[in-house]
Amino acid sequence: MKHIHLLCVGSTACILAMLVACGPSPDPHDPTDVELGETTFVVVVNPTINDLNDVAVPEPGEVVADVSIDGGGQSVVTGTEGIGVLGGVDAGAVALRFRSGAIDVDLTETIAEQDLVELAVSVTPDGASRMARVVYAFGAEVVELAADSTIEQVNDALSASDRIVLLSDGVYTGDLELSGSSVTLFGAGTLGGRVTIEGNVTVSGSDNRIRGAHITGDLDMSGSNAGLSFSTIDGDVTVSGSDSVLLQNTFCGLVDIGGSGTYALGNLGMAPLTHSCP
Repeated sequence: MKHIHLLCVGSTACILAMLVACGPSPDPHDPTDVELGETTFVVVVNPTINDLNDVAVPEPGEVVADVSIDGGGQSVVTGTEGIGVLGGVDAGAVALRFRSGAIDVDLTETIAEQDLVELAVSVTPDGASRMARVVYAFGAEVVELAADSTIEQVNDALSASDRIVLLSDGVYTGDLELSGSSVTLFGAGTLGGRVTIEGNVTVSGSDNRIRGAHITGDLDMSGSNAGLSFSTIDGDVTVSGSDSVLLQNTFCGLVDIGGSGTYALGNLGMAPLTHSCP
């Protein structure tokens, strides 16, 4: 991982780099251990297409758990959520092989060195097809923030462009805005679950993403090409920008999608998937 800047308050926070996701999470989407900065695919097999999905995607197959995925010199078996993490794969064009019972199909995807790529894949006996793809360029600038950073420091980091802002474990209190472009708010853990934002979040810039965060307030995504994955939103969600990707989230409030071209896959609390929030 290159160009990591530690913006933290206190020596303990500076020592903990938090580049490895570890330990269980109460979130429905449990994290899997992997070193961020390794070339990694996070594969979601056959996610449900939510009713608010606005893009033509391949219909998912029936198999979810216990699917063997091989590729890039690595292998993994999906869990009950249909998620498999291939960490430390060879960069370049990677032939991903999916096997389960009578299913034995392939899908070739490209990945750059140090990137983390989320893939939603339809896997059926007839073949494997991409449903959605999101790329996180960990080979670019990464800014790490500890939980004892001020909310002003967090917002300052999110106001820049072309960077990943990696939030370490903990609670961040205050309202946040992703006002830059091509900036990612990335919660610690491969699939998140260890970062809580006690406040509202606004995504106003374009090509911005939120991953692995628990937001207790409302989320307003007005920027185009926004992304939200592996996150839990207690409040209401408004998506007015176009061409957004919502993948494997948990929604506890109302969800209003006004923008066109929205991918909505595997989201709990969004029809037809239900979820009982606390």
